[in-house]
Amino acid sequence: MNHNEKTSPIEVFFRRQVLKDSKVINAFLLVHSDNTGLHINLAEGTGENGIPTPQQPNYMASVGKLFTSVIVSKLHEKGLLSFEDRINSYLDSGLMDSLHVYKGKDYSPDIQIRHLLNQTSGLPDNFSPLLKKLLADPNFDIRPQEAVEWAKKNLTPQAVPGKKSYYTDTNYHLLGLIVEKVCGEPFHAVLKKLIFDPIGMKHAYMLHYSEPEQASPQPEAGFYIDKTRLNDI
Repeated sequence: MNHNEKTSPIEVFFRRQVLKDSKVINAFLLVHSDNTGLHINLAEGTGENGIPTPQQPNYMASVGKLFTSVIVSKLHEKGLLSFEDRINSYLDSGLMDSLHVYKGKDYSPDIQIRHLLNQTSGLPDNFSPLLKKLLADPNFDIRPQEAVEWAKKNLTPQAVPGKKSYYTDTNYHLLGLIVEKVCGEPFHAVLKKLIFDPIGMKHAYMLHYSEPEQASPQPEAGFYIDKTRLNDI
C-alpha cells in the first residue's frame, strides 16, 4: 500500500466528520509514523479569518497533562523527586490541610506523586465547575493553587488514594505546583527548558504565561465553547 492509499481514507474521514458539525470552527489532525513513512497534517473547519491551516498555532488543552507528566518523569530520572514521594513533602501545609477528607477520614498525607500522575488520588475534579464560572464571567481569574483550594472547600473526594481511577485537573494543578517547588521556577519556564528547547518546539508556548521563541506566520486558531473564544479569557 503506497503513501497516498494510506493517507487518503484518513483525510476523507477527518474532513467529513468536521463538516458534519457546523459548531466546529477549527479542527486539526496530525498523524506521524517513522516506521511506515506516514505523515498526515490536516486542518479543517469554517475558520475565523479563512479556512484553518496546519501551520496555525492551536490550543492543546489537556494534552498539556502529557507534557506535565514528562517533566515529572524527567525530574524523577534526575533524582530530584520520586514517584513514591508523599506530596506533602513539596506542598504548603495550608494547601495540604484537609485536602482529601473522604468519609470522615483525612487521607491527605497518603497521596503520592504517582497517584496524581495516574489519576488515582481520589481528589475531585475542579475543571467543569470553574469553567462554568469563567463562561458566566469572562473576568473570572483564578490561579492553580487557588483552584485547588476552591475544590477543597466546594467539592468532595471520590475515593481513597490509590483505589480508583478518577480523571481530574486538580491532580495536574498539584503536579505543576510540585514542579515549581522542585525547580524553583515558574512552570512555563520549566516547560520551555525541559521540553520545548530540547526538541526544537520553537513555536510552542504556554497561553497567557509565555511567548514562543519564534512567532508563527499564521494567526492563533480560536478555541471555542459555543461562541466564547477561550483563548482570550
